Amino acid sequence: MANKLISFLYHEVTNNPKNSGFQRSGAIPYKHSIYHFKNDLNLILKHFEKSEDVRNITKGDMSKLILTFDDGGRSAIDIAKILRNKNLIGHFLITTSMIGESTFLDIKQIIEIKQMGHIIGAHSHNHPSIFRELSYKDKINEWRKSKKILDRILNEEVVVASIPGGDMDQDTIRSAGEVGIKYLFTSEPNYTPYEKFGVLVIGRVYPKNTTSSSQITQWAMGKGFVKAQLIRSIKEFIRCRLKFVYKFYIKRKLL
Repeated sequence: MANKLISFLYHEVTNNPKNSGFQRSGAIPYKHSIYHFKNDLNLILKHFEKSEDVRNITKGDMSKLILTFDDGGRSAIDIAKILRNKNLIGHFLITTSMIGESTFLDIKQIIEIKQMGHIIGAHSHNHPSIFRELSYKDKINEWRKSKKILDRILNEEVVVASIPGGDMDQDTIRSAGEVGIKYLFTSEPNYTPYEKFGVLVIGRVYPKNTTSSSQITQWAMGKGFVKAQLIRSIKEFIRCRLKFVYKFYIKRKLL
């Protein structure tokens, strides 16, 4: 596992999926039961003593664990408590347009998660389905609005973010850096962070609720990334060369 920064991406952890997060069909595979998530954590922690605050990570910093949770669904408050009980740090990336909605965190809960010792970051404002296809101006607006709202809620500058859907290009990174984001999580399954436009870009693996225990163990050991990268590359090919098919697929997921 030497020289590998292992970063996991989760979304909802709840026994009542309809009560937390986005309810579109594409979100269902990423809603984990509490038992399933705790089992994943136990497997991961066989290989790490603790999880790290990404703000303490440098480009060459390896052999460490980062835990992230996208969207800001209401189950985030329960996830934060599970992590606290294990003395772990989590990163909670918030879709700010959804703050206060029935299945999402409210302002008080976001502050509570921060007070537990976790890190709050931006996940864009509106969670565009294909972020990379926004104009540069719209990318800036998504990051800036999300960051401004969270800066005000937390009374501190937010410098961590993740890309909704993982759909990115160079301007996605550049625009994040322009508004003051210094650490940007992607959905690229790699373990080597890189710096671009003053932003440390960090890939993640993203378990589904059907992901096997053996696969979680492999990822925690820094293995199995080649297969994950291949799958991601195929999706990238479809995204770039077969845009109509990909857009149709995304629309189906959003229904």
